Amino acid sequence: METSLQKAPHKGRVFWITGLSGAGKTTLAKVLQKALPGSLLLDGDELREALGAEARGFDAESRRQLALSYARLAGLLARQGATVIVATISLFHELHAWNRVNLPGYVEIFLDVPEEVRRGRDPKGLYAANVRHMAGAEVKAELPLDPHLRLCGTESLEAALALVLELAAVPPGARP
Repeated sequence: METSLQKAPHKGRVFWITGLSGAGKTTLAKVLQKALPGSLLLDGDELREALGAEARGFDAESRRQLALSYARLAGLLARQGATVIVATISLFHELHAWNRVNLPGYVEIFLDVPEEVRRGRDPKGLYAANVRHMAGAEVKAELPLDPHLRLCGTESLEAALALVLELAAVPPGARP
């Protein structure tokens, strides 16, 4: 099914980095942004704050609606020629399918990091606090079915970046 969004010519693309809390989404997104000069980073936590979405909640339906907002914003920017990097949990099959159809140059990167590693990192203290409505715990996470790249957390940050850039077909001379 072709949508009107697909018909518009574009030069931009969207890198969608997803995984559970503590997987390293923001860390990978920041090094990818440095490797792709002029790219834009949309981090889920920062987007939630910027959009005033704290009041929406963290239940599955609120998360789904917010994730679709992120995707639509990324698509808008990409259709204007931007390279957009989105770092967000947003683990919904429906969203991933929508992204594949509607986002220019969509690349899905799933950080499939073991729970013990995520708990060890716990940058926001969510695991330690047993936070309610946490994706992957109380809120069911729909892990990507067919990501373009699956990283398991054993790779160094440099190796993970190299795999993403290889997938993105960034010329070797343009790599950091």
